Amino acid sequence: MFNGNLGLSFDWFNRTTSDMLFPVEVQRSQGFAVAPFQNIGEMNNKGIEISANYNGKAGDLTYTLGANYSTYRNKVIKTDGNASTQYFGFTTRLPAMSVTQAGFPIASFFGYTLDGFIESDAEGQNLPVQFGGGINNKAGNFKFKDTNGDGKITAADRTIIGSPHADFAYGINASLGYKAFRLDLFGQGVQGNQLFNYIRYWTDFPTFAGNRSIRMVTQSWEPGKKDAMLPIARSNDNISSQPSTYYLEDGSYFRLKNVQLNYTIPSKIIKKVGLNTATVYIQGQNLITATKYTGIDPEINLRNSGAGVLGQDRHIGVDEGAYPTYKATILGLSIGF
Repeated sequence: MFNGNLGLSFDWFNRTTSDMLFPVEVQRSQGFAVAPFQNIGEMNNKGIEISANYNGKAGDLTYTLGANYSTYRNKVIKTDGNASTQYFGFTTRLPAMSVTQAGFPIASFFGYTLDGFIESDAEGQNLPVQFGGGINNKAGNFKFKDTNGDGKITAADRTIIGSPHADFAYGINASLGYKAFRLDLFGQGVQGNQLFNYIRYWTDFPTFAGNRSIRMVTQSWEPGKKDAMLPIARSNDNISSQPSTYYLEDGSYFRLKNVQLNYTIPSKIIKKVGLNTATVYIQGQNLITATKYTGIDPEINLRNSGAGVLGQDRHIGVDEGAYPTYKATILGLSIGF
């Protein structure tokens, strides 16, 4: 459009993937040590992708502006034919943090829902019995939600508590040229996804001897404390660290991935030293990140098992302390003979 200055693209997709591998339980009398995988799973992804680019010129100023936007919705349609079948995903020292189940996004976060704190012993006596009661129903502990309504808090109260899938992803790029100078910018981000900050297991609870977060010191529950994030500090607490909504954080971010300023040295100067072209540039990579995520890096590596294996994309959105994206400032010279 506009003599080739404006380019637009729009893609809409609605893809159903069938015959995906999924482990199927068998009778123990059949003698299988491990449940076999069968090609019975089914999953749907639907969404849109939009991009736009514009090239313009005003006197000695030239510019290219671009943006892209994409969004998708993931839904597991079928696992083994039983809608209540749950295939549990990532787990280490904690019970499963994710689950794949028909009717929900693949690798949804799984755990307990927190409902504030028990503010007094009297309140604790009137609440559902938490993991056997006793000290777990005392003042200062997390208040777990009785999701199945049976009057007690057990593993049966774990439900799907969040999703690692973003509402949308986007990117922007710009290139501005003025005489011998050119400035290139590229930024990228996602919005609306959640991250399971597994690092909190090691820093916010008395799991093992070692370093602790500042918030464990300053934001643990005390009588009358209104901004508490963590339960009352005690050495024998192995309940509060269970997978729950406490670990979930907003994973939205925007990152300036690349910025580069170029200066092309005039030809009348470089030809004196036998060069055809010479450009000096300074480049910055990942210099700025805007996010509310408290972990090291919201752009965590997503470790997937590969396409076609339903239920094994079990690491999506779980921050295990991956090495963060590096920052770099580069000064360079590009020459041509």
